[in-house]
Amino acid sequence: MRATEAAVAQEPGCRFYRFAATLEDPDEYLHVQEWAGEADWVAHQRSPAFGDYQRSLFDLLARPSDMEVHRGARTTRPEPSAPPDPRAAD
Repeated sequence: MRATEAAVAQEPGCRFYRFAATLEDPDEYLHVQEWAGEADWVAHQRSPAFGDYQRSLFDLLARPSDMEVHRGARTTRPEPSAPPDPRAAD
């Protein structure tokens, strides 16, 4: 995840991009990002760094990822950049 932080920090419009484990459950983490604008965030979601990050999680996750994006008063769930990990299928 540190490599992802470093790679994404170089993307245009990235103001802040960090991962942190939660205090309640060290197997759960928060992902805090700040972007200069909507177009920068959308470009990041389509970037090779984001796709690499998602694929790198496959061996780390105990269950499918449950990601929510909180933006002001609005919460969205982004579409995966790749098919889900087949090992998570029933």
